[in-house]
Amino acid sequence: MRGRLLAVAALLVLAVPGLLLAKGIDLYSLFPNLILGSDPNGVDSVYVIAAGATATTKTLQVRVFTDNADPADALQGIDVSLDISAANAGATLDTTVATVFNGSAVSGWGIQSVNVETSGGDPSSFPPMVVTLGAVELDTADAGGSLPAGDYLFATLKFNLTSPVSKICAEGGCSDGCPATLVTTLANGYSVEVTSGCALDAIPTLSEWGLILFGVALFGSLVWYLRRRPAMASV
Repeated sequence: MRGRLLAVAALLVLAVPGLLLAKGIDLYSLFPNLILGSDPNGVDSVYVIAAGATATTKTLQVRVFTDNADPADALQGIDVSLDISAANAGATLDTTVATVFNGSAVSGWGIQSVNVETSGGDPSSFPPMVVTLGAVELDTADAGGSLPAGDYLFATLKFNLTSPVSKICAEGGCSDGCPATLVTTLANGYSVEVTSGCALDAIPTLSEWGLILFGVALFGSLVWYLRRRPAMASV
């Protein structure tokens, strides 16, 4: 009987990361000694910036800035809730963990989570859409490590477009009423403000050949004008 209970317990332990990924990250479960305190050094922040736009995609970056100088105050837990709005229908957020966290400072962390909280998890519904992003590094045998002072890419939000969408914006969850939570290696948790950002329409640009053709056309217009000018002056 005891052996069976131990086996069930082992299965539950193995299943915890999967459950956390499915339902979002519970920092209190991952950090049993978590204490909500104050920012150890200065003011940390989470902010959203535009990261590119094409005819079929719009991208936002979620970045984390920390000035925690003490190694004991390095970050090993980040939990961010965002309200995302779109000017009109036609955008779908790519919620795959690989898309959101690849290339970020937390890409090697052991636990990563992307969870759409609204409309039954529909990544194309913007009433606005509430998305929680989380990552935790528990010093396991993975490639991740805690984050000392610095300005880091935390997550990339890529929206695939089926029709033109002029603007997509993200702000702190609960319309800026729910700040992000950062956790240090000492399990000190503290709240930071989230600065909103928007992805706008792509600005049309000329390719290298386009610039050459534009230059030729401009030069031709100038030559035509100079040749016409004496004739116009003699009239």
